[in-house]
Amino acid sequence: MSSTIVSHVQTDIGRRREQNEDNFVWLRHLWGKPSTLLIGVIDGVGGYEGGEVAAAIAKNTIESYLQQLSFGAPLQLLKEAVINANNNIYQKRQSGELPRMSCVLTVAILDAEKEMMYVAHVGDTRGYIFRKGELIKFTKDHSIVGFKEDNGYITEEEAMQHPQRNEISKMLGEQLLDANDSEGYLDVFEHSFFPNDIVLLCSDGLTDLVTRKGISHILSANAADLVHCAQLLIDKANELGGKDNITVGLATYEVKATGKKKTYKRTIEVPISTEDIEPSVTNVQPKRKKKEWWWLLPVVFLVGFLANWTGTRNLLFPGANVKHDTIYVKDTLSTADSLLFNDTLIQATDTIFRERSSQNLLDN
Repeated sequence: MSSTIVSHVQTDIGRRREQNEDNFVWLRHLWGKPSTLLIGVIDGVGGYEGGEVAAAIAKNTIESYLQQLSFGAPLQLLKEAVINANNNIYQKRQSGELPRMSCVLTVAILDAEKEMMYVAHVGDTRGYIFRKGELIKFTKDHSIVGFKEDNGYITEEEAMQHPQRNEISKMLGEQLLDANDSEGYLDVFEHSFFPNDIVLLCSDGLTDLVTRKGISHILSANAADLVHCAQLLIDKANELGGKDNITVGLATYEVKATGKKKTYKRTIEVPISTEDIEPSVTNVQPKRKKKEWWWLLPVVFLVGFLANWTGTRNLLFPGANVKHDTIYVKDTLSTADSLLFNDTLIQATDTIFRERSSQNLLDN
């Protein structure tokens, strides 16, 4: 599948300012990928000398950092880039030339293949996503008025007319940040970015004058032409007074089939269970090996012979006493006693034979 991001960024001085303190970052095909884009808006803080300088430092630092480093998680790389921009501005302030210069920004890395965007934000610039006719704000203003608006304490119209509208609580360059921003000064997060979504990043020169409804109407009617769409947004803000610099960044993408089918290696799926299952025991008797029993015949013959011979020995050897390894028999036994003895001996022999046979079967 092909997922090339289409984007446009545009800035305007407005109708009341003598210079444009806004700036932006915009790197298409970031890290050589048509599906990846770096885009963002930067607003130099008005009222303090050097806002445009701080915005320029932020732009150059972030773009340079992300062009040089491409290995690592996108969100972490973006966070590091913004921290570096903050610290460069802070160090410039320490020189004493522009001791209060600062800026605010909303910057994002968009990845169409992963359908994700990675965002870093500080101040009152804003990020929106226009999805299926709805304009969704995914940043939070670092200001009292913005907080009240985001949480429903005041309406959008009330916030736009509020006398403290432009008083912000966070900006780049105010303090030195450690490499990981352990205190969470910056807002750094991920957000979904689906096909046909339109991402809008803008400075407060737009949102101080144009309502969400007005922005949604322009995006809906001109989604196919981002250049024209950006111009219409700027024109609308100027039409309503143009009291500040206006910067707009737009991005979207469509998924187009390449005609190539993905091929997959043939695999064998083996279900895995995490439950402890006792091994099953089947009631099947193992096949027994065939035994050769012929060797028992001589033993049986010998036992019978000995038993018979013991009972009739007086006929063959009168008066003889016979010794045996295990049995001693006197020559005074009668014929009946001899027969009884023979039966007893045969039974004993048979018992021994059966016990040995059973033991052999168990051993095998």
